[in-house]
Amino acid sequence: MLPNLHTKWSRRLFNLAAAPYAWMTWQDTWRNHCGSLAVHFPNPTHPQSLRVLDLGIGPGVSGIGIVEQRPDVSLVGVDFSEQMLRQAQGFVKRSGKSITLIRADGAALPFSDKTFDIVTHHSFLYLVSNRSGVLQEIHRVLKNNGRYVMLEPNEDGRFSVIPSMEGNLRFKLSMALWRFFSARYGRFTETQLRKLLETTGFDNITILPTLGGLGWIVCADARKQAV
Repeated sequence: MLPNLHTKWSRRLFNLAAAPYAWMTWQDTWRNHCGSLAVHFPNPTHPQSLRVLDLGIGPGVSGIGIVEQRPDVSLVGVDFSEQMLRQAQGFVKRSGKSITLIRADGAALPFSDKTFDIVTHHSFLYLVSNRSGVLQEIHRVLKNNGRYVMLEPNEDGRFSVIPSMEGNLRFKLSMALWRFFSARYGRFTETQLRKLLETTGFDNITILPTLGGLGWIVCADARKQAV
């Protein structure tokens, strides 16, 4: 059985890990890689900014990276850890970016239906026990044909690629720890990801390897039934 991200124990663990995780991820290589998710965002079809939800924003590095790549979007970052959000407040202020931070549970998002043009996350879904429930919430808050972009660990990735990856020692350490923790919580095969998305109302699914095969970049569109 997967550990439940939403237990008091898990919340305490993530609060304790907030400062070291922030130190490990606040670096150009990590931030730029998070920002590369924005390559898969659509261009706006209306004059208003695209509304983006970053789930599990943690210390804010992913959201800052995205806004650096796409300054035209309006980004809301959600996390359930108070200490992660405290770290994020500091980094967002330092970056000078405009990001709204909200403490919330990914399985019970405090937003109306069809609120966001895009939902994204980096290394979030693998930590969640109720994956289908979270995906249903993501689908609910996405607009019709809204875009879902995520990066998650690949079950078949090889630890041996880490020493030859681009980036400094801190980035390689973060990759090694990511591999360790994802082994505990549960990685994904391409087939598993596709099935999860298809059964929760997504189509136009694209799944591509990244980070030397350690991860998957996944893009999908929210399929809504006509009313």
